[in-house]
Amino acid sequence: MPVEPTPIPRHHPLLTEFRRAFKSGPPLVAIEGPRLIGEAIRSGFRIERVLFSRTGLEHHGDKLLPQFSKHTTAAVADDGPFAAAMDAEHPQGVAALVRFTPAPLAEAFGKDGAVPLLLAAAEMQDPGNLGTLIRAADAFGATGFVALADTVSPFNPKALRASAGSIFHLPVVAKVAATELIAACRARSVALLATAARASGNDPEEALAGLDRPACIVIGQEAAGVPRELLRAAERTIAIPMQRSIESLNAGVAGAILLYEAARQRRQETR
Repeated sequence: MPVEPTPIPRHHPLLTEFRRAFKSGPPLVAIEGPRLIGEAIRSGFRIERVLFSRTGLEHHGDKLLPQFSKHTTAAVADDGPFAAAMDAEHPQGVAALVRFTPAPLAEAFGKDGAVPLLLAAAEMQDPGNLGTLIRAADAFGATGFVALADTVSPFNPKALRASAGSIFHLPVVAKVAATELIAACRARSVALLATAARASGNDPEEALAGLDRPACIVIGQEAAGVPRELLRAAERTIAIPMQRSIESLNAGVAGAILLYEAARQRRQETR
């Protein structure tokens, strides 16, 4: 039998809980929209509570309700109070509280036999870019994603939406100190690679060589780049060859290109 939503009034504590969860993050992460909720369910995450608007229940109830377990608490609120509890400007009519435990750093290096490929974000403050990077890491086979301590939370609602559910597919590690990441890479003989806006040397293609090796690619914020501490610790810098004299690429775009190139080199290595 599908879970039956219970109607709740305008000032119900559940609405307050959702408002707080959108700002706080784990262990309960608030997600909004049928796509993210569906990805969380398919990935085996426990949905603690689900909240529909009246309109959302009409549009999504028949499809979503049968997917929830008997342990999920379901409720429905009028459209106005529901929208006031959401983070998105235009809510999609359904939200959920998901129990989410961030992965330990060791998991981001992959399982036994995998060639580590980590993407790390340093001092990045745009949650949309961060979510795009998580999605790219998932798409191109990264073993894990690391948000360093000075980076916006990967559980920020905008980052979650931009990840399009990829945050449920691979190890995502949050609030990692730069020193911890450096030490973990060195202990595992994983090359720490810092991104740069421009390739140096006579052969810019060489700037992207060696991505088939165990590697952790560090991307900084667009304005300041990779922090000095990580630059000093990096084995080398890498850069995307560009034909025109533009200042830099969007961080999300740059990360996707670098991960694609790493995946391409790794495919060639296995042939």
